Amino acid sequence: MKKNIFILGAFLLIPLSSFADSAVKGVNPADNVTKLELLPSLNVIDAPGRPSVTTLGLKYDKELYKAFGLNFELPLSHFSGYGVSDTGIGDLRVRGRGQYRFGRNVIIGAAEFVLPTATEETLGFKQYTFDPVLAYVYAFSANFFTALVGKQFISLYNLKPELYQDINHTQIRLLTGYLSSNGWWLALDPQLWINNEDGRQEYLLEGEIGTMLNRSTGIWTRIGKRLGGDWHRNDWTVLLGIRFIPQNQ
Repeated sequence: MKKNIFILGAFLLIPLSSFADSAVKGVNPADNVTKLELLPSLNVIDAPGRPSVTTLGLKYDKELYKAFGLNFELPLSHFSGYGVSDTGIGDLRVRGRGQYRFGRNVIIGAAEFVLPTATEETLGFKQYTFDPVLAYVYAFSANFFTALVGKQFISLYNLKPELYQDINHTQIRLLTGYLSSNGWWLALDPQLWINNEDGRQEYLLEGEIGTMLNRSTGIWTRIGKRLGGDWHRNDWTVLLGIRFIPQNQ
């Protein structure tokens, strides 16, 4: 058994020279590809009771006519903390997107809707929201890009205003990524979150490292840490991702 684990670990650490002719896809926001992703994650708040949310996100992206796309994301979640333990389905996200490419530049616009499908109050926000996204991506080379992304979260209808504050949030990201020619990548993702209802802010930094196992499968891990601010959403985020891309992409 130990020998098999060692062989598997060594395999994952081998430089993927055999895939040097295939690009890393699905990391750059300008990549418009059909893909299926499994996204297990853990969010923890450093507070009495240690509240946490463990989630398995199921995400499907569909490329439409090269410049357009559609995706769906449904989380299966478990909340634990404050003497409460809930397991069930979270809120469903549906997004349509389009992009315009000129030279090394790509402008992306998207409209996302969140549907309050959560089976427990601790697993969602009991609101219908509209979340428009605008992004600008610049490719310095085939291996290096940066992206400025702005997203607005707007409550359309609050099912339980007595329990939940209307969502009116802004997220600003400056994503920078390096895509190796032999199948691995690194990304740095500093973020600013603003609660427009009360003016509070949170500063967050996420880092990602991943590798392609073959031409159609990639795995990665992303770790996030709250850096400060007077808005306290969570302290630590750990995500493990698996991405499947059809080989005709």
